[in-house]
Amino acid sequence: MSLTPRMRRITLHAPQLTDYELLRPDDFFALLIPGPAGLDLPADGLVGSSPRGVADLIGDRCRPELRWYTVRAHRPDVGEVDVDIVLHGDHGDHGDHSDHDHAASGPGGRWAATVTPGDVAGFVEGNGLYSPTDPSGRQVFFADVTALPALSSILTSPEPAPGVAALGSQATAHIEVDHDSDIHPIATGATVHWHVRDGGPPGLSIPRVLDGVAPEEISYAWICAEASLVQEARRFLIAQGGVAKELITFSGYWRQGEART
Repeated sequence: MSLTPRMRRITLHAPQLTDYELLRPDDFFALLIPGPAGLDLPADGLVGSSPRGVADLIGDRCRPELRWYTVRAHRPDVGEVDVDIVLHGDHGDHGDHSDHDHAASGPGGRWAATVTPGDVAGFVEGNGLYSPTDPSGRQVFFADVTALPALSSILTSPEPAPGVAALGSQATAHIEVDHDSDIHPIATGATVHWHVRDGGPPGLSIPRVLDGVAPEEISYAWICAEASLVQEARRFLIAQGGVAKELITFSGYWRQGEART
C-alpha cells in the first residue's frame, strides 16, 4: 500500500510473529533482503549472536542484504507486522533525484518497490531508542523522511512509555522533507510542524526546533535523520537551547553520499 508516492507500507507475515513483543513504540528490526538467488530460510528460523550473525548463517549463494526498519504496527493475533519503507531514486515520482534520493537508494527501497505477496524475506528483532527520562515533560522531536515511520509510531502510540498516556500538546515534532508529496497525516495530539525543502538546503528547519518552546522546559529530545542533520540539530539544542546531552536520544539513519552497511 502506498502512503505517499515515496513511502510504501508492506505487511510481513510469519507464525513466529504471534510471540513477538514490542518493547518501545519505535522498536526496529533487521530486514533480511533476498538477492537474485532468493532467500532460503529454515521453517524454524535461525538463531545467531546478532542480526548480522543471523545473516552470516545463510550460505553465500543466498546471503541477504540487511537493513533496519521500524515496526509500524504489530498484529500478534494473526502474526503480522507492518513496515513503512521509503522509495528512492528511479522508484520515486520526482525527476530531480536529489542527493537524498541518490544516497539513500539501496536494496531496501528496491525490494519495497518490487515485492509481491508470497515473496520471502527475513525478520530479526531489535530494540527501540525512545526512552524519555520524564515522559510527562516537554518533548521535542526532529526527523527527516527516513525517520518518519519511527516518529509516527511514537506520536501515535497509545502508550509511548510505560504508564504514560498518548503524547499531547506537550510534545512538538519537526519533520523535514524534500517535497509536499512526502507529507501524510499523523493522528496525534502532539504539535507537528512539516518543513518542505522544495530545493532548499538540508537542515533549513533546524533553527526552528525551539519555536514556541522555552528551552528550560525541554525534558527530552529525540533526533533521528541523516547523520549530518542529526549532528547539527543536536549541537543546536545543546548550544542554543541549553539542553543537557543526556536528555537527547539521537541516531543517524543514513549518511549522505555513503551506502549504508
